[in-house]
Amino acid sequence: MFTREDRGNFWILNWLDEFMIGHNGFICGGCFKNIFNKENVKDIDMFFESESDYEDAVQYFDSMIPGYEGDDKRSEEYTFYYENDNVKAYKHIRTGVRIELCSKIFGKPEEILSQFDFSITKFAYYKAIIEDETGAEREEEPDPFNEDIKTHIEYRVMYTENFFQHLHMKRLVTDGNIPYPMSTFERMLRYVKYGYFPCRETKLKIIKALRDLDDRQVELSENLYDGMD
Repeated sequence: MFTREDRGNFWILNWLDEFMIGHNGFICGGCFKNIFNKENVKDIDMFFESESDYEDAVQYFDSMIPGYEGDDKRSEEYTFYYENDNVKAYKHIRTGVRIELCSKIFGKPEEILSQFDFSITKFAYYKAIIEDETGAEREEEPDPFNEDIKTHIEYRVMYTENFFQHLHMKRLVTDGNIPYPMSTFERMLRYVKYGYFPCRETKLKIIKALRDLDDRQVELSENLYDGMD
Protein backbone atom coordinates (compact mmCIF):
# COMPACT_ATOMS: atom_id res chain seq x y z
CA MET A 1 0.00 0.00 0.00
CA PHE A 2 1.44 3.35 -1.06
CA THR A 3 0.78 6.85 0.22
CA ARG A 4 0.65 9.68 -2.34
CA GLU A 5 1.13 13.32 -1.41
CA ASP A 6 2.02 16.59 -3.07
CA ARG A 7 5.48 17.88 -2.23
CA GLY A 8 4.28 20.73 -0.02
CA ASN A 9 5.69 19.06 3.11
CA PHE A 10 8.79 17.79 1.35
CA TRP A 11 10.77 20.96 0.62
CA ILE A 12 13.94 18.96 1.31
CA LEU A 13 13.42 17.34 -2.11
CA ASN A 14 13.22 20.56 -4.13
CA TRP A 15 16.85 20.34 -5.27
CA LEU A 16 15.96 17.17 -7.21
CA ASP A 17 13.84 19.19 -9.65
CA GLU A 18 16.95 20.07 -11.64
CA PHE A 19 17.36 16.42 -12.57
CA MET A 20 13.68 15.96 -13.55
CA ILE A 21 13.73 18.56 -16.35
CA GLY A 22 13.73 17.59 -20.02
CA HIS A 23 12.36 14.05 -19.75
CA ASN A 24 9.54 11.94 -18.28
CA GLY A 25 11.60 9.96 -15.78
CA PHE A 26 11.01 9.72 -12.04
CA ILE A 27 13.33 9.04 -9.10
CA CYS A 28 13.05 5.97 -6.89
CA GLY A 29 15.17 4.13 -4.40
CA GLY A 30 17.87 4.52 -1.81
CA CYS A 31 18.79 8.18 -2.39
CA PHE A 32 15.79 9.22 -0.30
CA LYS A 33 17.20 7.36 2.71
CA ASN A 34 20.26 9.59 2.44
CA ILE A 35 18.27 12.77 1.83
CA PHE A 36 15.98 12.37 4.83
CA ASN A 37 18.95 11.41 7.00
CA LYS A 38 20.75 14.54 5.75
CA GLU A 39 23.56 12.43 4.33
CA ASN A 40 25.56 12.99 1.15
CA VAL A 41 23.80 11.72 -1.99
CA LYS A 42 26.21 10.06 -4.42
CA ASP A 43 23.79 8.70 -7.01
CA ILE A 44 20.17 8.98 -8.12
CA ASP A 45 18.22 6.18 -9.82
CA MET A 46 15.92 7.38 -12.61
CA PHE A 47 13.15 5.08 -13.87
CA PHE A 48 10.70 5.32 -16.78
CA GLU A 49 7.25 4.11 -17.73
CA SER A 50 8.37 2.99 -21.20
CA GLU A 51 11.45 2.32 -23.29
CA SER A 52 10.66 5.34 -25.45
CA ASP A 53 10.72 7.58 -22.35
CA TYR A 54 14.10 6.10 -21.48
CA GLU A 55 15.46 6.75 -24.98
CA ASP A 56 14.18 10.35 -24.86
CA ALA A 57 15.99 10.84 -21.55
CA VAL A 58 19.22 9.41 -22.94
CA GLN A 59 18.99 11.86 -25.83
CA TYR A 60 18.38 14.74 -23.43
CA PHE A 61 21.30 13.92 -21.11
CA ASP A 62 23.59 13.25 -24.07
CA SER A 63 22.78 16.73 -25.32
CA MET A 64 24.01 18.18 -22.02
CA ILE A 65 27.51 16.70 -22.37
CA PRO A 66 30.40 18.98 -23.37
CA GLY A 67 31.23 18.48 -27.04
CA TYR A 68 27.81 17.14 -27.97
CA GLU A 69 27.22 17.61 -31.70
CA GLY A 70 23.39 17.50 -31.78
CA ASP A 71 21.14 20.16 -33.22
CA ASP A 72 19.66 21.12 -29.86
CA LYS A 73 22.89 22.01 -28.08
CA ARG A 74 22.24 23.04 -24.48
CA SER A 75 24.42 24.10 -21.57
CA GLU A 76 27.20 21.67 -20.70
CA GLU A 77 26.01 20.27 -17.37
CA TYR A 78 26.81 16.53 -17.43
CA THR A 79 29.57 14.11 -18.35
CA PHE A 80 29.10 10.51 -19.42
CA TYR A 81 30.00 8.15 -16.57
CA TYR A 82 29.38 4.51 -17.56
CA GLU A 83 26.94 2.16 -19.30
CA ASN A 84 25.93 -1.50 -18.94
CA ASP A 85 22.92 -3.69 -19.81
CA ASN A 86 20.82 -2.17 -17.01
CA VAL A 87 21.94 1.44 -16.66
CA LYS A 88 23.36 4.43 -18.50
CA ALA A 89 24.91 6.88 -16.04
CA TYR A 90 25.91 10.53 -16.17
CA LYS A 91 27.66 12.75 -13.62
CA HIS A 92 26.32 16.20 -12.86
CA ILE A 93 29.34 18.49 -13.24
CA ARG A 94 28.43 21.08 -10.61
CA THR A 95 27.38 18.74 -7.78
CA GLY A 96 29.18 15.50 -8.68
CA VAL A 97 25.92 13.56 -8.27
CA ARG A 98 25.64 10.51 -10.52
CA ILE A 99 22.35 10.11 -12.45
CA GLU A 100 21.64 6.49 -13.38
CA LEU A 101 19.02 5.98 -16.10
CA CYS A 102 17.59 2.52 -15.52
CA SER A 103 16.56 0.42 -18.53
CA LYS A 104 16.13 -2.92 -16.77
CA ILE A 105 12.45 -2.50 -15.94
CA PHE A 106 9.75 -0.05 -16.98
CA GLY A 107 6.48 0.94 -15.32
CA LYS A 108 4.64 3.51 -13.26
CA PRO A 109 6.15 4.55 -9.91
CA GLU A 110 4.04 2.10 -7.88
CA GLU A 111 4.98 -0.75 -10.22
CA ILE A 112 8.67 0.00 -9.84
CA LEU A 113 8.51 0.38 -6.06
CA SER A 114 6.65 -2.93 -5.72
CA GLN A 115 9.75 -4.70 -7.08
CA PHE A 116 12.11 -3.19 -4.49
CA ASP A 117 12.97 -5.31 -1.48
CA PHE A 118 13.32 -3.20 1.68
CA SER A 119 10.72 -0.64 2.76
CA ILE A 120 13.38 2.06 3.30
CA THR A 121 13.99 2.09 -0.49
CA LYS A 122 10.31 2.33 -1.45
CA PHE A 123 10.04 6.07 -2.05
CA ALA A 124 9.44 7.86 -5.37
CA TYR A 125 9.49 11.47 -6.57
CA TYR A 126 7.54 11.95 -9.78
CA LYS A 127 5.54 14.33 -11.95
CA ALA A 128 1.77 13.81 -11.99
CA ILE A 129 -0.84 15.09 -14.42
CA ILE A 130 -3.55 16.76 -12.32
CA GLU A 131 -7.09 17.57 -13.47
CA ASP A 132 -7.74 21.19 -12.55
CA GLU A 133 -11.42 20.71 -11.70
CA THR A 134 -11.07 17.63 -9.49
CA GLY A 135 -7.47 17.89 -8.33
CA ALA A 136 -7.10 14.15 -8.99
CA GLU A 137 -4.15 12.44 -10.64
CA ARG A 138 -4.74 11.16 -14.14
CA GLU A 139 -3.63 7.62 -14.96
CA GLU A 140 -3.22 8.45 -18.66
CA GLU A 141 -2.01 11.36 -20.75
CA PRO A 142 -4.80 13.88 -21.48
CA ASP A 143 -6.32 13.96 -24.94
CA PRO A 144 -4.72 16.99 -26.68
CA PHE A 145 -7.84 17.40 -28.83
CA ASN A 146 -10.19 17.68 -25.86
CA GLU A 147 -9.92 21.29 -24.74
CA ASP A 148 -12.63 20.84 -22.10
CA ILE A 149 -10.27 18.91 -19.80
CA LYS A 150 -7.72 21.28 -18.23
CA THR A 151 -4.65 19.79 -16.61
CA HIS A 152 -1.33 20.81 -15.15
CA ILE A 153 1.81 19.08 -13.88
CA GLU A 154 2.64 18.76 -10.18
CA TYR A 155 5.54 17.12 -8.38
CA ARG A 156 4.35 14.34 -6.08
CA VAL A 157 5.83 11.80 -3.68
CA MET A 158 4.88 8.18 -3.17
CA TYR A 159 6.09 5.92 -0.39
CA THR A 160 5.21 2.66 1.27
CA GLU A 161 3.51 2.36 4.63
CA ASN A 162 5.95 2.71 7.55
CA PHE A 163 8.70 4.13 5.33
CA PHE A 164 9.55 6.89 7.80
CA GLN A 165 9.10 4.66 10.85
CA HIS A 166 11.50 2.03 9.50
CA LEU A 167 13.95 4.72 8.38
CA HIS A 168 13.95 6.30 11.83
CA MET A 169 14.37 2.91 13.53
CA LYS A 170 17.02 1.83 10.98
CA ARG A 171 14.97 -1.31 10.46
CA LEU A 172 15.15 -3.49 7.35
CA VAL A 173 11.72 -4.84 6.47
CA THR A 174 10.57 -6.73 3.39
CA ASP A 175 6.84 -6.22 2.96
CA GLY A 176 6.35 -8.38 -0.14
CA ASN A 177 7.93 -11.08 -2.25
CA ILE A 178 11.70 -11.35 -2.59
CA PRO A 179 12.33 -11.82 -6.33
CA TYR A 180 16.15 -11.81 -6.08
CA PRO A 181 17.02 -13.43 -2.72
CA MET A 182 20.81 -13.53 -3.14
CA SER A 183 20.97 -9.85 -4.03
CA THR A 184 18.65 -8.99 -1.14
CA PHE A 185 20.84 -11.03 1.22
CA GLU A 186 23.99 -9.24 0.04
CA ARG A 187 22.28 -5.86 0.28
CA MET A 188 21.16 -6.73 3.82
CA LEU A 189 24.80 -7.35 4.79
CA ARG A 190 25.80 -4.02 3.27
CA TYR A 191 23.05 -2.17 5.14
CA VAL A 192 24.14 -3.79 8.41
CA LYS A 193 27.50 -2.04 7.99
CA TYR A 194 25.61 1.28 8.01
CA GLY A 195 23.62 0.40 11.13
CA TYR A 196 20.42 -0.95 9.53
CA PHE A 197 19.26 -4.32 10.87
CA PRO A 198 16.56 -6.72 9.64
CA CYS A 199 13.54 -7.55 11.76
CA ARG A 200 12.93 -11.19 12.70
CA GLU A 201 10.23 -11.69 10.05
CA THR A 202 12.50 -10.33 7.33
CA LYS A 203 15.35 -12.64 8.32
CA LEU A 204 13.01 -15.63 8.17
CA LYS A 205 11.66 -14.57 4.76
CA ILE A 206 15.15 -14.21 3.31
CA ILE A 207 16.29 -17.55 4.74
CA LYS A 208 13.25 -19.31 3.28
CA ALA A 209 13.72 -17.62 -0.11
CA LEU A 210 17.39 -18.67 -0.20
CA ARG A 211 16.53 -22.27 0.66
CA ASP A 212 14.12 -22.42 -2.28
CA LEU A 213 16.80 -21.47 -4.84
CA ASP A 214 18.59 -23.97 -7.05
CA ASP A 215 22.09 -23.30 -8.46
CA ARG A 216 20.81 -21.62 -11.63
CA GLN A 217 18.42 -19.39 -9.68
CA VAL A 218 21.26 -18.38 -7.35
CA GLU A 219 23.27 -17.14 -10.32
CA LEU A 220 20.29 -15.22 -11.74
CA SER A 221 19.40 -13.76 -8.37
CA GLU A 222 22.94 -12.42 -7.92
CA ASN A 223 22.77 -10.47 -11.18
CA LEU A 224 19.20 -9.40 -11.91
CA TYR A 225 18.70 -6.87 -9.12
CA ASP A 226 21.54 -4.64 -10.33
CA GLY A 227 20.30 -1.19 -11.32
CA MET A 228 17.05 -1.38 -9.33
CA ASP A 229 17.97 0.48 -6.16
